[in-house]
Amino acid sequence: MLHRFGLFELNEAARSLTLRGVAQKMQPRVFDLLVYLVRNAGRVVPKDELMDALWPNLTVTEASLQRAVSLARAALAAGGLEQAIRSFVRHGYRFAIDEPGVAVAVPSFDASEANRARALELAREKDWHAAAMVFERLDAEGQLCAADVEVWALAVECQGRPAAAIPVLTRALAAHVAEGKPNLAARVAVTIAKLEFERSAPAAASGWMARAEALLGDTDDPRTSAYLLWMKARQIIFAGNAAEALELALKSHRAAMGCGDSGLIALTLVYMGFYNISLGHMQEGVSQQNHAAAIALSSNVDPVLGSLVYCNILWSCRTYPDWSRARQWSEGFDSWCAASYAVVPGTCDLHRAEILGAKSDLNGALVAIDQALPKLFEEESWSIGDGYRVRGDVHAMIGDLDSARKDYAAAYAAGWDAEPGNAILLAETGKVDMALAALDSALGGASWYHIQRRGFLLAHKARIAAMSGHRDIAAKAMDELTAQSARWTQPAVHALMNETRYLLASGAEAMPFLILARQLWASAGLEYHAARVRLELARVLAEGGNDAAAQVEIAAAERIATRIGSKRLLKLAAALQPPRLTAVGK
Repeated sequence: MLHRFGLFELNEAARSLTLRGVAQKMQPRVFDLLVYLVRNAGRVVPKDELMDALWPNLTVTEASLQRAVSLARAALAAGGLEQAIRSFVRHGYRFAIDEPGVAVAVPSFDASEANRARALELAREKDWHAAAMVFERLDAEGQLCAADVEVWALAVECQGRPAAAIPVLTRALAAHVAEGKPNLAARVAVTIAKLEFERSAPAAASGWMARAEALLGDTDDPRTSAYLLWMKARQIIFAGNAAEALELALKSHRAAMGCGDSGLIALTLVYMGFYNISLGHMQEGVSQQNHAAAIALSSNVDPVLGSLVYCNILWSCRTYPDWSRARQWSEGFDSWCAASYAVVPGTCDLHRAEILGAKSDLNGALVAIDQALPKLFEEESWSIGDGYRVRGDVHAMIGDLDSARKDYAAAYAAGWDAEPGNAILLAETGKVDMALAALDSALGGASWYHIQRRGFLLAHKARIAAMSGHRDIAAKAMDELTAQSARWTQPAVHALMNETRYLLASGAEAMPFLILARQLWASAGLEYHAARVRLELARVLAEGGNDAAAQVEIAAAERIATRIGSKRLLKLAAALQPPRLTAVGK
């Protein structure tokens, strides 16, 4: 029999293993082990069964079997398939020809090996456009098996066309069913559900999830079970039930660990962290997310799984908000996306836009968000409202307040909230009651998005209430933040809290709070807000007769404003130059 997997051909009659037509050296017993595992592909073969088959009528230890497995993996490593032989502690080994992706084995079939090998090689090189073209040609010739169609769908999605991947995946599902592998068809159904969910089609996503469960049935397939449970948790968290989502994530992670798939392990772990953060278990959640990112970086995960890991981390960083951690991950993520995708997904551009705006480049942030919005309309329309919110914040920091208000209105029209940016602009125009009402509405939200942002929203509510003389409202918000201090550890929240303390204090007691707020904003890397506080500090210093110190703060704020491109800060700085001293934030 001939078996083809990846770029290998295993010929039982000739007792040969070839890689791209080149014979590979292999000991006879190791060859027999590989043949036995390939014949039983998809099944965990018990150790005793393997030893009986390889050493009949001989008594050998497990060490002999382990050595044979190690040598077989070494031979497969030349073609990138060292992970094809999976270990199951206390059970045995499985040859994973059912693993989808561009670096693992696929079933044998009658296609032209040269053309198919070329398509897979292009996919490994991440030349997604060329790979998709070759797969399309092979498909027209009737030369694709189900696993190949899956790689084709991956190539389409990595061109920035996830919606176009759905019909290809539907073909892969049908092909898996025809090949007698409903568990693999179930896995494809979960992927389709994921894409439909991200296109804001929850009904379609639920239908595909039901199809996946029906196809999987009672089959013992930890990999598919892990993937299915992961997607169920994603559906549940959107309804705001973080506790149930975490419970499902724990189950999915255990299943992923059981099958040893590093990509799934990273994916399920990063979402466990996401749900823990939503529940206020900050230290545990952040640790899980960081661990997941390290696994993804050190493993050969496909771009879609990898982007889910990193996007999840950056979503958490942005909503929490933890800008210091976001900066640490964003640069590596930008490079990873550029190397992995033909067209960077809209969510990646969205993350980049907000991080650029928070860091140092407001005009660059506008470019990134304008790139993101058209993609979000097509790919992940559920987040289009957040796209408008981000653009509104950037416009506000630049000083284009009319555009900011239009973007905030568009965010609300898309079913999102635009806080705290919208509330800040309302308060600055004297509409304090409307500002506090908008924040209260957002604080009443039950989704993961609102739960993760609660500390940041409360801190803004406290500051706006203190600025407008609503001391009781400010104190109540501060009490909640202080009572849950272990949950809200990010510098941005503590900077806002110290601004509130400054506004509520009087005389000499107030100044230290403002200086600490400036330091916290700077430590978070949020230059716009650090400069904003510098200008308030300059106003207070000038009113106290310390013009020299005030000029130092104004000059520093002007340098920041020029560097990041904030006309608004420059205008505020100009208004503070003698003899015109006007209040900035108090």
